Amino acid sequence: MNSKLKVLIILFPFLYLLHDLEEIMTIESFIEAKSTLIPFRVTTGEFALAFTLLWIVASIGCIKAFAGKPFLKMKPATYLSFLVPGILLANGIGHLVQLIVFKGYVPGIITTLMIIFPYALFALKFLFSERLLTLKRFLCYFSLGFVLQAPFALIAHIVSHFILTFF
Repeated sequence: MNSKLKVLIILFPFLYLLHDLEEIMTIESFIEAKSTLIPFRVTTGEFALAFTLLWIVASIGCIKAFAGKPFLKMKPATYLSFLVPGILLANGIGHLVQLIVFKGYVPGIITTLMIIFPYALFALKFLFSERLLTLKRFLCYFSLGFVLQAPFALIAHIVSHFILTFF
């Protein structure tokens, strides 16, 4: 496996962690400040646990991909090709849309602009140049990620709320 591919795979969990740490530190106060516009509440603890659950799954996949093994029936290059547009880029664009809607800071926007977008663009350039990703697959993964990130986040939040409520 290409060493640059391995570096891009192993960077993902660390960059994803940095991004979500920004969100964890600011989400509760942001939601409280926007309570007239946001119809739900989430505590810092619930958000942190929900993120941790999603991060563990993505990180296990990255560890397996780094070792050259498939994860969820995806080869390492395919897994990275899904993670970057399907999770990071879709999430980052979601933060940009929120920035426009709320006309100001939204949790995650700083790391989106400074970490997520540069990493995603670098990874995509590599994946396209090595012909590991096609435009058609990119659009498919991006669309899938954009559609599925809300239900996955909701499920993670429900599970985290349940865990924190009963344990």
